[in-house]
Amino acid sequence: MSKVVIHPLTELADWIDTSVIAEAILGELENQEEPPTLENGQQVWLDALEEIHHLVSSSMVGLITRGKLRSDRAS
Repeated sequence: MSKVVIHPLTELADWIDTSVIAEAILGELENQEEPPTLENGQQVWLDALEEIHHLVSSSMVGLITRGKLRSDRAS
């Protein structure tokens, strides 16, 4: 029997808990006294997506600097 290989994209997408993200967005809307509606939540998420690449890049630099990322590359 062959081993089933799952693509890292699928694994990561399955691992990310979207309900936590939705709760954070709706909670912050409430904290800012804005209506926690689907439309407002979507606007916040789309805006956040435009900035997420900066956050990911910054996080990677810090993790690499601290030696926290595992590399499969041969040295």
